[in-house]
Amino acid sequence: MVISQHSHLAPRQAQILPKHVHYCLPGDEIPIADDYDMYQREVVPQLPLELGQVQLPLLIQGEPVLSPRGRRPVSPCGGRQPCPLDGLTDSFGSNLNTFPPGKPNRDNIGNICKKSRAKTVYGRQNLPQTGFSHLSRQGQAINELEEGFTACCRKPDKLRCAVDVWKKTLEDFCVSEFSVKTRHYHCCKKSGSERETCFNNDAPNPSYVTSAALQEISSEEISAAASPRNLKACPPNSPKCQEDMDSKYKLSGLAFPPGEPKSSNIQNICKLRKYRPLYTDNLLPNTGYGHYVRRAKAIQRMEGEFKKCCKTDDVACAHAGWKKVLGKFCAQEQIVKTKHHECCKKRDQTSMTSCFASEAPFPEYDREVEVLNLGNVTEDDLQILCGESKLLSKQKQMPLLVSSIKERCCALSQDEKLRCAAEQRETFIKTLCGPKKSSWKDAQDCCSKDEQGREQCFTYYLQNISMAVSQRTKGQ
Repeated sequence: MVISQHSHLAPRQAQILPKHVHYCLPGDEIPIADDYDMYQREVVPQLPLELGQVQLPLLIQGEPVLSPRGRRPVSPCGGRQPCPLDGLTDSFGSNLNTFPPGKPNRDNIGNICKKSRAKTVYGRQNLPQTGFSHLSRQGQAINELEEGFTACCRKPDKLRCAVDVWKKTLEDFCVSEFSVKTRHYHCCKKSGSERETCFNNDAPNPSYVTSAALQEISSEEISAAASPRNLKACPPNSPKCQEDMDSKYKLSGLAFPPGEPKSSNIQNICKLRKYRPLYTDNLLPNTGYGHYVRRAKAIQRMEGEFKKCCKTDDVACAHAGWKKVLGKFCAQEQIVKTKHHECCKKRDQTSMTSCFASEAPFPEYDREVEVLNLGNVTEDDLQILCGESKLLSKQKQMPLLVSSIKERCCALSQDEKLRCAAEQRETFIKTLCGPKKSSWKDAQDCCSKDEQGREQCFTYYLQNISMAVSQRTKGQ
């Protein structure tokens, strides 16, 4: 509608005004606006107008559309809304399918610690990097939980350790949730036992049982569908993966923080150094995994400090190096804007080092120590014996059995290995009760028993055999 410059206003009673446009003239009552009139639009100036021709604004009725400034988050499926990643999220795309994790208990601790259990590591390679930050926070919690479980499964009291790790991980997750202004995970709004119960009730897989279908997925299908990755999977975008899929660049569980050096563990610190993993720059990701890289580099620097002290098993020297490295680690933590290690938030060095000492998953530096029962050798035992390992137990005759299994059995097929190990044990017992009987003290008087009783009796001597097992990957 156009109003001419030379139009004259008629008396007010005869004035014709455009429909749907309200003009407030002196003396008018202000009408009560309906929902439509409350929408924001251009202001039309009062008449008369001294203009040539003015085009009145076009008013469009309908719901306003709000959109964020800048680039909108793009989902992994290419759309603007979250969508399920095959094998990673629930059907709504709102939660990872492994979150929240179930609370460890007597019924599921065996599954948690099963070596064949498929684990998931989340990061740039399988989560969207813009928007959907709630998935990244859930993924980080799962990553930290699996690192903790790996450490707990090597301890005598696995369950108690795993429960503590579970509680702390979810506590840290809720702290991270409340640090952002978006909607928080509903369980975090509870506290104490109610929060724990809420998380456990929400757990999609409280038993930690891996479905057969997931176990049958090939590595190619996993890569194509962005399915869960084993903790040692190689990120597909890594230059190392592109060069060599069997690359040494694989993430592994970190024994962080390292335990506080003292007289009770200095022997393990020094004697087991060559069995602990290396974290040199060429083995670490160049981008992403910031918290992992900072911790790995701290461990590597710690080993360098220990090397200076191990010529004389100097506890004071090792302790000074330990404090120095952790101090530098916390300084680097404070530089980044992401969540910092809890111990780095302490106000003084004494509190900081005490915190690290209490958080150490292997305070005695015994991660590399495995205890075997050579009276009943299993496939897992053979994997240790046939790998890079060293006998630590001091029994005088034990090296004879260990060396015979390594030399005669390790090159055979799996079934033949078990049969061979049993034969070597029988030969070992006959030798000790025959030609070498005078060279050792038979405190249990096993050699005087019949053949069946003798084997059962020798279990006493063959159990609790300590082995140092290398945690390094090939080529380290």
